[in-house]
Amino acid sequence: MGIDVHHPTPAADRRFLQEVIRTVSSTLDLDRVLQAIVDLLTEATQCHACYVFLADDRGQMVLSACSEPYAAHVGVIAMAPGEGLAGWVAAHREPVFITQDAASDPRMRVFEEFEEEKYQSVVSVPLLAKDSSVLGVVALHAEAPHDYSQRDAEFLLTSASLVAGAIENAQLHRETERRVATLEGLFALAGAISEAETLETLLPAVTLRVVPLLGVTGCEIYLLEADGERLRLRAASPGSTAPRVIGLRDVGIALAVSRTTGRDERDASLSDTVVSGDGSDAPVLHAPLVVSGELLGLMVVRGREGHRFRTEHRDLATTVVSQTAVAVKKIQLLERLSERNLTKDFFDDLAGGAEPAVVEGRARRLRCDLSQPRVVLWAGAPGADAIDWAGPLEASLAAAFRGALIERSDTHVRALLPAGPAGDVPERVRQVQLDAAPCAVIGLSSVCCGAAAFATGFSEALQAVRGAAVVRPTPGVVAYEELGPYKYLLRLAPEPGQRDHHRDALRPLLEYDAQHRSQLFRTLEEYLRQRGRVASTAAALYVHPNTLRQRLARIETITGLDLETEDSLTVEMAMKLLKLEAAGS
Repeated sequence: MGIDVHHPTPAADRRFLQEVIRTVSSTLDLDRVLQAIVDLLTEATQCHACYVFLADDRGQMVLSACSEPYAAHVGVIAMAPGEGLAGWVAAHREPVFITQDAASDPRMRVFEEFEEEKYQSVVSVPLLAKDSSVLGVVALHAEAPHDYSQRDAEFLLTSASLVAGAIENAQLHRETERRVATLEGLFALAGAISEAETLETLLPAVTLRVVPLLGVTGCEIYLLEADGERLRLRAASPGSTAPRVIGLRDVGIALAVSRTTGRDERDASLSDTVVSGDGSDAPVLHAPLVVSGELLGLMVVRGREGHRFRTEHRDLATTVVSQTAVAVKKIQLLERLSERNLTKDFFDDLAGGAEPAVVEGRARRLRCDLSQPRVVLWAGAPGADAIDWAGPLEASLAAAFRGALIERSDTHVRALLPAGPAGDVPERVRQVQLDAAPCAVIGLSSVCCGAAAFATGFSEALQAVRGAAVVRPTPGVVAYEELGPYKYLLRLAPEPGQRDHHRDALRPLLEYDAQHRSQLFRTLEEYLRQRGRVASTAAALYVHPNTLRQRLARIETITGLDLETEDSLTVEMAMKLLKLEAAGS
């Protein structure tokens, strides 16, 4: 029996088949099983070359084992579905016996690496699994022509059946081992993620474990920059030559969809692209890091050249990026909380005039250069819920002023804004206030430079907030210099229990206006501003002079003051102090 002219006896056939059974049953290692099959079939048939092709997930016939002269080509040579004699056998699920001049058969694909021009006869037999699917093909080549008997065919088909069973068992064993290794890898990755307390620890641990877990050549993790348009490389597998910064537009439509809609389904959040700039066909998997619709960054997984990502790779990538994204968000929130506390302490130290060493140490940790000109901002919104205005105001300030240092609490927002050469900080802040927090009152200091200047700067910003109610009828932005005389009055805090005749006399006027919805206080203010001139005051208030005289008489009755004899400056100062008192109550 066999390809050679010599025919072994049926007893020899049985011995060879028993040897096949014994050998393939002795191990579940697929590579050892395949090599044992090649050696046994070569000996049993006395052929000159034996090849085993296995089908991959794309239906290709990949050379998986062969006789020694050609072993270097294992895993390298592959045929597309239906290509070559092996492809034909797999497609038709029936053996082929070519007795002579094999190279001229139209089904043959000649490989120079196999020296196939010297082989005359060829046998190719399908390897069928229990469910009749094609596992692969066994091919036997001989240099001499040969006519095959019925016993030859039966022996080869029986051998193929045994071989197929051995391969199927070995593949199942390998798949089981692979799944166990995957679970162990996921468990190790989950442990590393849960233990990481900083991004510097988390991200390298993820990229290091993703490479063996997915069986890929490289992995990089990018995080979204503050501008929301660029991704910066934060960790990469060893030897990576990935760019340090990439734009969102360079990543592909799938990532843009995830960013704008917040969808994190598999098809929306993972996209396969092929790197072709260097002439290779290595696949690249883009896996966005998304938490609750917020895009945090991107994981890039680089596959092996000539391979492609299967569903299991995508599922594993989805699991990894989900865990990583949650961990990144948690760490960012903790870092933000820590930075917020540090910023609060830093601002308190600046406002309180703390020791320079303390201030400068915290400034370095926050990367805040106090030698650069800055404006102090202080914002509040009496009667409004901070959730409605503080968060949007903080985000808008950060977007409008790169390099701003901002602290937000339940009652206020404080910030150090880069002054810049244009001197347009008040105008830019007004636009932010109108867009993001129209209910907020914002005070701005004069420009500060140097740590010692900021105690005054915080005081000025707070005074601008307190004085805003008396210089503006509605919430808005007030710079310290816009307070006019109020910036002096705000520094005059009356001592507890101190009495003042003029303020005591004018206070009932405010109460009268509140009860009767009149404008006597406003009338007196304008009258004093016009230096007691009836005509100009009436014109400014859009009333008849007689009406103005009646109001002035009512004011004297309520206050008990004689406007003709009282010092107008004293009365005016008392009115401004009363307005500040009312605004602060």
